[in-house]
Amino acid sequence: MLTLLQIENVAVIASADIVFKPGFNVLTGETGAGKSIIIDSVAALSGERTSRELVRTGSDYASVSGVFDCADFVAPILEDAGIQPEPDGSLFISRRITADGRNLCRVNGRTAPLSLLRRLGELLIRSHGQHDSRGLLDPALHIELLDRYAGTQELLAEYKAELARLKEIRSAQRELARDEDEKQRRIELLNYRIAEIGQADLVPGEEEQLTARRAEARDAKNIIKACLLAAEALNGGENGSASDMALKASKDLLSLKKQNQRLSNLANRLDGLSSELSDVADEIRKAAEETGFSEASLDEIEDRLSLISTLKRKYGGSIESVNLCAAESAAELETILRSDAELERLAGEYADRHKRTSEIAKRLSDERKSAAKRLEKAVEEELSYLCMAGARFEVRFERQEREGRTVFAPDGTDIVEFYISANRGETVKPLARTASGGELSRIMLALNTVLSPKTEPTVIYDEVDSGISGVAALRVAERLARTASTRQVLCVTHLSQMASFADAHFLIKKAQQDGRTFTSVEELDREGRLLELARINGGAEPTETMKLAAAEQIADAERVKQGR
Repeated sequence: MLTLLQIENVAVIASADIVFKPGFNVLTGETGAGKSIIIDSVAALSGERTSRELVRTGSDYASVSGVFDCADFVAPILEDAGIQPEPDGSLFISRRITADGRNLCRVNGRTAPLSLLRRLGELLIRSHGQHDSRGLLDPALHIELLDRYAGTQELLAEYKAELARLKEIRSAQRELARDEDEKQRRIELLNYRIAEIGQADLVPGEEEQLTARRAEARDAKNIIKACLLAAEALNGGENGSASDMALKASKDLLSLKKQNQRLSNLANRLDGLSSELSDVADEIRKAAEETGFSEASLDEIEDRLSLISTLKRKYGGSIESVNLCAAESAAELETILRSDAELERLAGEYADRHKRTSEIAKRLSDERKSAAKRLEKAVEEELSYLCMAGARFEVRFERQEREGRTVFAPDGTDIVEFYISANRGETVKPLARTASGGELSRIMLALNTVLSPKTEPTVIYDEVDSGISGVAALRVAERLARTASTRQVLCVTHLSQMASFADAHFLIKKAQQDGRTFTSVEELDREGRLLELARINGGAEPTETMKLAAAEQIADAERVKQGR
């Protein structure tokens, strides 16, 4: 139930606080006074689309806030959103629309997305207007309304689950039954891929080990190259090795040792150097031999790393990805090779599922048709009460078919549409193309009364009485008042018959001040109600007689409400 509505800078309303009551809340006022703004403000709280045109001229923003007295049915939504409920069970929703069109929404003081307001709004508020075609006048939604009335939601969910599995099986069958040429090409590709990866026999971590070995091999190659150059320098030359040349020089100098002691010493040094050079040359040869390097080994490492790089580029970014590709290819190949057997198995499963889906669809259709009879009777009784005696209401069924075969649609095998005949003797016609404005208002009220769940906390009727008067208007008022005995009803009306049944009556007035238009909202006391009913009945300047007539209307309404 909506207990408080606060409006600021919305169109012609600069500021208004409206305390709604349980039961039947009526809003009246002259045409253009701003009654629709109240309804638009409530709609904004329920997450409906708004625009910056809502912002009052000269203001930076428009703001709407509402306090709802909620039952526990919104608690799961708040919990999902991480919002704590208020201790007293109330719910506070606010929405601010800036002049540049941005929205700021809050729920219980916490910033919230507009989608959360929509989810809450679906439970908190249901709005019905004379030209509201989102539900009752849209044939595509009639089956949903019938299911809601019939209580077949669980059976429908069971049907949808079976249908989903049926579609999965059909998809698998189509995949397996692909063109034979394409299947053969796929087999060849998979065989090639499996063989290529299998022959490589890649091992996780192998690439890192090979990279390290290649670096070691390249280092060994450089060592051998340096050794070969050094050995060539020590052992090469036309005159023999460096050791031999040092020994020859030593001998040449020794022949002069008697003439020059210094040369004799040098000869001895050269003799020792000759031995040292020979030892160094031997050590260099041993170092080269101990590297264990071979050009063939390095080529093998390079070839292996090149293969790994090629396979990674073709089948994934890592050895693990390449091996996974091989495993998946093998699994796919196995599936293709045993496709005939799998097709046979799927055909059997499809037949079983199709039978079960058909059975559930039939049960669903049977329950709908049974409920449709009850719905027809209930709506016709409501229409009769609303001064449309003789009106006929039908729920018509067609089979979902294509080329003579039954089609499993998302909501079953039925096509459902509401038909109506507003007057006795007339042919029933689709509801979407029926009746005058006044008849349509009563038809919609009858359907809403029958179809509305008992858990709706607030129902809004925006000029649902348009196009009716007299006894019909009185009956509509009585029905709305009875509806308001189990839930809160907000009603915008131009009829005194409707206003006389109000549990709370609000007057919307427009005035001029300093060249600006201002709309105010005032809850009327008994005297105010008498004056307003007298005005509605045609008295710009109500007389005592008019006020007495208004008092009698209110008294009659009270007697009806007490006897309901």
